[in-house]
Amino acid sequence: MNAVKQFVVPAVVLTVICLVVSAALAGTYQVTEPVIEAAKRAEADASRVVVLPGGKDFKEVTVSGVDNIVEAYEAGNGAGYVITGKSKGYGGDLQVMAGIDKDGKIAGVKLMDNNETQGIGSKTGEDSYTSQYKGKDSTLDGVTAISGATVSSKAFEAAVGNIFQAYGALAGVEVAGPEMTPPETIIFPDVTDFTEVALDGAKKAIKAGDAGYVIVMEGQGYSHAAGPMEIYVGVGMDGKIAGVAAGTNSETAGIGSQALEPEYLKAYTGKTSPDGIDNISGATETSVGVKKLVRAAMELAPALIGDTTPKVDLTVAEDGSASAVIAGLRVEIDAAGKVTAVAPADGTTDLSSVAPEAVKEAMDNALAAYTASKGA
Repeated sequence: MNAVKQFVVPAVVLTVICLVVSAALAGTYQVTEPVIEAAKRAEADASRVVVLPGGKDFKEVTVSGVDNIVEAYEAGNGAGYVITGKSKGYGGDLQVMAGIDKDGKIAGVKLMDNNETQGIGSKTGEDSYTSQYKGKDSTLDGVTAISGATVSSKAFEAAVGNIFQAYGALAGVEVAGPEMTPPETIIFPDVTDFTEVALDGAKKAIKAGDAGYVIVMEGQGYSHAAGPMEIYVGVGMDGKIAGVAAGTNSETAGIGSQALEPEYLKAYTGKTSPDGIDNISGATETSVGVKKLVRAAMELAPALIGDTTPKVDLTVAEDGSASAVIAGLRVEIDAAGKVTAVAPADGTTDLSSVAPEAVKEAMDNALAAYTASKGA
């Protein structure tokens, strides 16, 4: 009996206490659960109202057939939808929440989860950038990137584009994507007459009015990319690169795609080859791929514009030295094949009005002609 009192009774009492407490907790949870859930919904709705003022009673909906959508909600009062989409930014996935009103216009946007560089890509979360989206339709006409944060800006814009596709699927309407400027127009913005012409070795070639030609090349960029990349190379009638623009490609956004951005490609303008253009750190394979395609395009260019190599009037002395006149400049070369002097061909010595690039080009062409005269 003493053993029962000592061991069994306390255990029974403890069990009863646990059951009572558990029942009390369960009852409390049943009472408070709706309150907690209501508070969570109110908090979530409050964040959605930021991008869709006037919206309320949001209900989560499922989007089918559209990639890169995180979540979507429909306002119960018919105000529109709040959708969160994502795209690849400089630091990884970048998420954007946008409110699309009943007229298919952006009521507001907000930068959500992201790993963009503070003070650079993170500027896409500032009102100075996001405010330009308000009132835009799916074409996003007039939205401009942040200088120095192009990758993040384009990722933000792409996420909004994904959101509009989701909106179209939910609302049962067709949405137009942003109007893309054709690469040939980017290269020759003042030309309106573009005509496709034949060119062996190129994917495509386009005559750009009287300004020149655009040669489209296709080849390998990043070795693990899903497909090849297109590069549009504009060649002026002077034989120089008028511009380079990217076409379709599968390069990694924020990494390899850096070598396809206008900020990098503008380095080719005015040159006759990719020589001297640096690769982008972290996008070496894509950079090299672009260079190969530009070089290949420039090798095909003479078939369209003819030989644009400047005429060199070369005089070689008995001692092996030479004097070359080219494009209004006189280049002196010693017997060892070294340039010793460059001056205007009219006998003056002032080169201040001659661009350094023109001087270098004259030297290169003079040396090429000198080397050829030696049979090397």
